[in-house]
Amino acid sequence: MIESLASSVHIQSFADLNGKTLASILQFSANKEEGLIVGAVVDGAPIPAKDTLLEELADCVQVRIFNKIQPNPRTVDIMNMYTDPRFAACDVVLGIGGGSTLDSAKALAMLASNGGSLEEYLTNNPKRRITERSKPLVLIPTTAGTGSEVTKVGVYTAESGRKYTLGSPLMTAHTALLVASLLDSVPPSLCAATGLDALDHALESIWNKNSTPITRTIGRNAAIDILETLPKLHKAIQEQSPRKRELMKAMLQASTKAGIAFNITGTAAGHAISFVLSEDWHVPHGLACAFTLLEIFDWAVQDETNRTELACIGKHFHPSLSDGQAVAALRDDIATLMQDLRIPTRFADIGVELTDISIFDRCLDDPKLHNQKPPLSKDDLHRIIEAKR
Repeated sequence: MIESLASSVHIQSFADLNGKTLASILQFSANKEEGLIVGAVVDGAPIPAKDTLLEELADCVQVRIFNKIQPNPRTVDIMNMYTDPRFAACDVVLGIGGGSTLDSAKALAMLASNGGSLEEYLTNNPKRRITERSKPLVLIPTTAGTGSEVTKVGVYTAESGRKYTLGSPLMTAHTALLVASLLDSVPPSLCAATGLDALDHALESIWNKNSTPITRTIGRNAAIDILETLPKLHKAIQEQSPRKRELMKAMLQASTKAGIAFNITGTAAGHAISFVLSEDWHVPHGLACAFTLLEIFDWAVQDETNRTELACIGKHFHPSLSDGQAVAALRDDIATLMQDLRIPTRFADIGVELTDISIFDRCLDDPKLHNQKPPLSKDDLHRIIEAKR
């Protein structure tokens, strides 16, 4: 994966992974061979391959399990794990799970080197700053969508209920392991939600004020790979096709490419809006990010650079079309994919009766919203939200 050259994370891909190999990777990451103690941060998702991997790992090194993980990870849970006396002795942090698990592992590794309370690092005017490199950190995703394994950011729910993005290059993992077998038990609904999250990451790295020719190339390649792979993978999971693992490996790599791109640019308006949906109505992150994807697509095409990039993606699937036609065809393709995957696109679909549109005004102080290209005003934001009624 040539895109890995744009990442500081060591990325390795496996069809399957055994405990002995993982132990060796952890020893290299921690620069410690004898007496290694691994702090394994895991969620409760029933993944037999994950359980087997941890059992095999425990035959090779000491493993201490930390599993206080919830969707949209809470600072209180992370602090409970951090203050657990067993954590202080860990030489390396291993995160195995979805985005919430990987973000929790990042926070724990950061706190191990920087100290303090996680709440002190949050908000736009934090009391503390990250100044030290995180404790050695190895991340293994069990979903194909968040890209968290290669990013410098985590998303955390404060005691107030607000979600905050915390980011620093000092938070990035030492190693990311893409293990297709760990995704064997992903259900179709989770495949759809995380896949749309990955697509949103790819596109937000394109229609972003911080984009560069390199990030636009990576984002474009990721978007093409996701649009090619996701519908096939969703069908393969439903039918339990023997091609499922091959497609899952491709989807993992596509998601990681998108992660590499938005790790450089940051995300944009779709993610800013998604935070309100998750905070107030507990909409799962992937679905929340996809909720306004088509409306923001329509906004983004006003910019010439965005149109050019989106036309390139569209022409990959519709080579005979003009640029304008290719952009329109790409939008139709995304809309059809969302419909086929049963992604909610209206407030009624997520059981929300929106009475006051101003609840979304807190997006206006979110740096993610200001990454959007072209920029969104308060009125523009309201029009996008109004279209979802």
